[in-house]
Amino acid sequence: MMSKLAMFPYYFPEEIFLEIFCKLPVKSLGKCMCVSKSWNSLIKNPYFISSHVSHQSKLRRTNDNNLFFVMTGRHEVEYSLHSDDQEFRKYAQLEYMPFDNHHSIVGACNGLLCLMDFQFSFDSIFILCNPIIRKSITLPKPCLSSLPYKISVGFGFDSAQNDYKLLKITKKGVLDKYVEVELYSLKRNCWKILAPPKYDLYSDDFMVYVNETVHWIAYERVNNEGSYSCKLLILGFDMRDDVFKEIMLPERLRNLPHQSEIYVIPYDELSSIAVIELGSLHAECDIWVMKKYGVVETWTKMYSLGKLGTEPMPRVLGFRKNGDLMLRTYDNLRLVSRDPESHEIDYFGIQGRRTYVCNYTESLVLLDRVIDGAMTENRANYAGKANR
Repeated sequence: MMSKLAMFPYYFPEEIFLEIFCKLPVKSLGKCMCVSKSWNSLIKNPYFISSHVSHQSKLRRTNDNNLFFVMTGRHEVEYSLHSDDQEFRKYAQLEYMPFDNHHSIVGACNGLLCLMDFQFSFDSIFILCNPIIRKSITLPKPCLSSLPYKISVGFGFDSAQNDYKLLKITKKGVLDKYVEVELYSLKRNCWKILAPPKYDLYSDDFMVYVNETVHWIAYERVNNEGSYSCKLLILGFDMRDDVFKEIMLPERLRNLPHQSEIYVIPYDELSSIAVIELGSLHAECDIWVMKKYGVVETWTKMYSLGKLGTEPMPRVLGFRKNGDLMLRTYDNLRLVSRDPESHEIDYFGIQGRRTYVCNYTESLVLLDRVIDGAMTENRANYAGKANR
């Protein structure tokens, strides 16, 4: 039977190659690609790319080598990677991005960023980008192309098919009863329309990817003897099975008081999700964590936070390895870290009107990608001509 790494050199056993090279960061692999044509071909092999990203993801979860992707800026947007240490030191400045400033980042998964831009068009334009190897793909136009009243998008990975998928949910008008749903598959490079769930979109926040499922807040209109109310819940879409699933919120969050709001974020420490509950006028917030993913009884209110001075409650962007919270302040748009127990604040000197932060894993994803018979538009910086 032919090896998964079919071109493997006879003098270097496949198991040893995988064991050693899967531990290497992308920069080191780039140098290895210039050592020989054989190594260049092996590192571009889809099986190795999948094995490498799987190993790197495990390393990120089990040691202190955690990275954050940060987008920020006032006029010109900047992109960088930062180590999750006390100083939040800059690990790398990312120079390559295949778009202008008029875009939003949907999410990140296995080193791929998903971006959306619909400012100048009724059609949503989506791009998948691996900024480490400087490669990107512009996706085909969605099937349903009209400027929606509300839109929510989620990006994730289907490990069963080794496929990256993008879920798009739109609502055409405020009076429309149903949402419209379509799903993009990178492996097939096409969209397909799905039957919609019975629930409506609560907000246009981007979805949160955890456990091969994208999550968002949804609601159902409930008729109580002629009086209508909205019952909130978390709706998920399983990227492996292409099915929707319901996750009940804590009782307190199912019917929110007036002027309160909620949103969902990842809770990586437990491979689960958390819900941020903002009180009236953003004066305070409670943080709820599902300690065992999918088990409603494990919802726990972990923290309650107050404002920083006189400005509204900052937006919680995520959690750090040490348990601190990543926040974006409202008034001066600073990125800060806050200990949820002592309430001590760390300032990183990062500030901008557009700020996005997420956990990030360096990878080779897209290095082997071919579309319509041609490699994607940008070759890796390091993937020069291999030595003979």
